[in-house]
Amino acid sequence: MKVAFILLACLLAWGQAAWGHAALIRADPAPGAVLERAPDAAVLTFNEPVSVTALRLFGPEGQPADVAPSRAGGSRIRVPLPAGAPQGPYLLSWRVVSADGHPVGGTLDYSVGVPGGSAMTAGAAAAPGAREAAIWLGRWLGYACLFACVGAALFSARDPSDRQGWARPLVWTGLALLPLNLGLQGLDLLDLPGAALLGWAPWSTALASRYAWTLGLSALALLASAGALRARKSWVARGCAGAGLALAGAALAASGHAGTAPPQWLSRPLVVLHVVTAAAWLGALVPLTRLLKPGPAGWAGQPLLAWFSRWIAPAVILLLASGTGLTLLQLDQPGDLWRTSYGIVLSVKLALVCGLLAIAAFNRWRCTGPALAGDRAARGRLRRSIGVEAAVALVLLGVVSLWRFTPPPRSLDAVVEAHARSAGSRLASFELSNGRARARVMPSGGAWLIELRDAVSGKPLEAQGLTLALSNPQAGIEPLRRAARRQQDGRWRVDMGSLPLSGAGRWQLSIDILVDDFEQTTLEGMLSP
Repeated sequence: MKVAFILLACLLAWGQAAWGHAALIRADPAPGAVLERAPDAAVLTFNEPVSVTALRLFGPEGQPADVAPSRAGGSRIRVPLPAGAPQGPYLLSWRVVSADGHPVGGTLDYSVGVPGGSAMTAGAAAAPGAREAAIWLGRWLGYACLFACVGAALFSARDPSDRQGWARPLVWTGLALLPLNLGLQGLDLLDLPGAALLGWAPWSTALASRYAWTLGLSALALLASAGALRARKSWVARGCAGAGLALAGAALAASGHAGTAPPQWLSRPLVVLHVVTAAAWLGALVPLTRLLKPGPAGWAGQPLLAWFSRWIAPAVILLLASGTGLTLLQLDQPGDLWRTSYGIVLSVKLALVCGLLAIAAFNRWRCTGPALAGDRAARGRLRRSIGVEAAVALVLLGVVSLWRFTPPPRSLDAVVEAHARSAGSRLASFELSNGRARARVMPSGGAWLIELRDAVSGKPLEAQGLTLALSNPQAGIEPLRRAARRQQDGRWRVDMGSLPLSGAGRWQLSIDILVDDFEQTTLEGMLSP
């Protein structure tokens, strides 16, 4: 176990490059540009090849125009624009799928001639989307079913007389979740409502993504595990169990942040190793609790418990080593553990893993020996402790499922800051606040000036950075982000002119405030026309 703690300490002491979501690194026209005449085309350049899933061009009147890329993939996307476009503000909302299989969206804004707009005021904060909650729940349940079935297959292969019948319903549940997760992926890639599942577009888009490989391999892993549970010959059961374990590792390596981090010759094998060892450990918890059910002192489960105790320690060491390697590929610096959404999820995962290690150490060195010696009280303690371990593992899988929505820090760093523009604006001043900070937003000729104060004391709040983001989900407009610049008077300036679509949906506003190296807070609200 000393090796495990050394590996965890290395994680906090060292960080390297991180990769994951694609990022827009250049755009033509430049973000916020004011042009004398309408451009013939817009060019979006990303830091890696992408596939376009949605494009919408909104003009001064707020009506979307049909646009399509000259080719659907590559790192440089050229979008021909309609000829004879009238003067005013324009938004080109784009949504692409990156190499890791996750959708990425954004908006390019530019103006032809003198941009126009409408006055807006601040309103209540927006609620999280039901689609994102469904994606998270589907993945959480899918991971739980996959790991449990793989673990049950391993125990059934070791002792074919115990068919682990409890796991069979989970096989069918896991298989039933796969098409649901496929449809949700298609909705997310195209940014469509749930009713669109009745059409073919989200399904065909999801089938063309890398995530389809993950779901297909997961289906094979579940079927292989089912074969191990039903096999009568030990060699068949062991072959199916081994195949299910390997396929589970390959499934999660086929898409996602970690598997696409360069160098992929290292990252993908690390993902496979990490998932295989995690599934072997966490998936074994339910069979172990069944194995330790109350009974006579010389119960038949002693050989299986001894077998598990022999291989679990090396498996956990490999799990921690592979996890450490993957983390070093994703983090930019140690501070990202508490400054980014990805790092916060990782920090919670690490805390839960430390809890699992503590429980496992107690089980291994305080309970297993006496239980193998026939101590029924020790067996009862071990069974209860493993039950707690299984509950923590279930929470851990739920936390890991949140990574679907959090790009790694290096991907965030690749997003370019938009160019400033000078444009008229008729936005009314408004305030946003939470328990930590209060921001007063004041339009000032083509720019928004933001004054920050402490929410409790009311004194000026000194911050290290500020980013503003606007989106309009009802109109199908992806987030438009601006990094602010601090002025000599202490206020923050965001160059953001007027926006079209005065009558189409409501604009959602968020202000991310980096208070210091250890704290970040977000203010959210809605803008009403």
